[in-house]
Amino acid sequence: MYDTEEQQVEAIKRWWQENGNFVIVGIAVGLAVVLGWRLYQDNELSNKEAASSSYQALQTSIDAKGYGAAAELQAYIDSNKGSNYSFMAALQLAKLAVDGDKFAEAEAQLSYVISAAAANNPLLPVAVLRLARLQVTQAKYDEALATLTATTLDVAFTATVEELKGDIYVAQNVTEKARIAYQAAIDNGGLENNAVLQTKINQLSVIEAAQ
Repeated sequence: MYDTEEQQVEAIKRWWQENGNFVIVGIAVGLAVVLGWRLYQDNELSNKEAASSSYQALQTSIDAKGYGAAAELQAYIDSNKGSNYSFMAALQLAKLAVDGDKFAEAEAQLSYVISAAAANNPLLPVAVLRLARLQVTQAKYDEALATLTATTLDVAFTATVEELKGDIYVAQNVTEKARIAYQAAIDNGGLENNAVLQTKINQLSVIEAAQ
């Protein structure tokens, strides 16, 4: 406690002389952090707007050229690596490649999305399922199974994944594993709006009898 106002003033002066520099530095650092964060946010927003605008322009080229726009698509993907726009462009390029029977290129684009997308990215399961189905169409059954098991997808896709596994096992004539996979699909809600799944599991007995 101080007896007089003069003593309080002197105490404040001493404290400021001892700590003033630290206070000023602290304020400066705080302002730098705030300003830096705002600049970062502004830059991120600007980049996203630019990516969105160029992506929309790219759609016009795709509509007009189809696979002829592949080079433009790849350039866009390379310039926007890791963004959702690049993932969408890769998915489009994969589709165009499949339409042109360029399966290796399609697999490469889908693999890029799978390797670069975060675990919770909604485009990840799209890429995984498309890649597995593409591999199935090429009779790459073991690779398709590896694709489905290498990435953990949200439980909402469990039924779809298990049904596709069942289809693969049927193609391999491994009906016991197919039955387990189809049943797992059913147990995870696979019969909702998908009556074909029940038909698939029922037909396993017919397949087994014919073997």
